[in-house]
Amino acid sequence: MAKKLDVQEDITPNLIPMIDIMFLLLLFFMLGADMGQRELEEVRLPLARSVKEDKESKERTSDRLTINIYHVYEKETPCPAYKKGEICREEKHWRIAIKGVDYTNSEELLKRLQLEAQDYRADPNNPKSPCERPVQVRADRQAPYSEVQKAIAMCARAMIYKIECGAARPPDEANAKG
Repeated sequence: MAKKLDVQEDITPNLIPMIDIMFLLLLFFMLGADMGQRELEEVRLPLARSVKEDKESKERTSDRLTINIYHVYEKETPCPAYKKGEICREEKHWRIAIKGVDYTNSEELLKRLQLEAQDYRADPNNPKSPCERPVQVRADRQAPYSEVQKAIAMCARAMIYKIECGAARPPDEANAKG
């Protein structure tokens, strides 16, 4: 004796798990794309009176190491001086970062710079030979110069001598009036 099977003809697929997976994938790709750009922290660069445009080849700028000196974000540490646009002299409010990683300890910064310079030495077998890798120091316009000095001194200790300072181009007078 054969059993009679009930066949339901109006079956609808449950789309909620598929939508959940799509949102998770979207979130994953958005965060992954953002993390690739974390080399440059939020830095308000000083304005330069005369600007030499960086028209170097892509090869040279891709090898350039960027050191960022920036103020901790307002949510972490409220700073009245920084908020007013004045120079903040609180040393604990400033961070030195390379590729999105903060280096508050000078020795850790030195080790990182030595590691970054390792493949660019004139004589790869001699760790005391000068490094040919260019470094750009990008400091916030309200940063005390002692922080910039510290970054440059660490570069010198790591035998890196090709150091540039980043600055912002002032707005054109024609653009400011219009």
